Amino acid sequence: MKIKRRSFPPLYLLKPSKSYSLFEKRVKEAANSLDRRKASNRALKKFLKERGKERIERLREEFLKLDGAPLYKKKAIYNAFYRIFQRFEWALSSGSEREVELKVWITSSLDYLTEVVESLGEGNGGDIK
Repeated sequence: MKIKRRSFPPLYLLKPSKSYSLFEKRVKEAANSLDRRKASNRALKKFLKERGKERIERLREEFLKLDGAPLYKKKAIYNAFYRIFQRFEWALSSGSEREVELKVWITSSLDYLTEVVESLGEGNGGDIK
């Protein structure tokens, strides 16, 4: 039996800010791979440029703060990123629904990371949304 290797590195070796920068890189790659002729893809890219850019920047700052967090918080962050990257792999391998799955992955991952940061109590919960 052959075991398929994941395209993301072992996340437990990375600090929260490094995991987030890897996530940010994957979001940009996924958004750029979408067909620009479709209106829904253009709307997603516009969202990422305007409101999404601010949200991504605030999340980056919060994950920089979490680099020195206690172990239980880092474990929660590791679990969150593992889930996100696992779903990214699923979205990439979804065949004909790949484009839809990537759009859903981008938006739901940003929402999920916002919830994780809020639940860990780092920063003001209302600042990120």
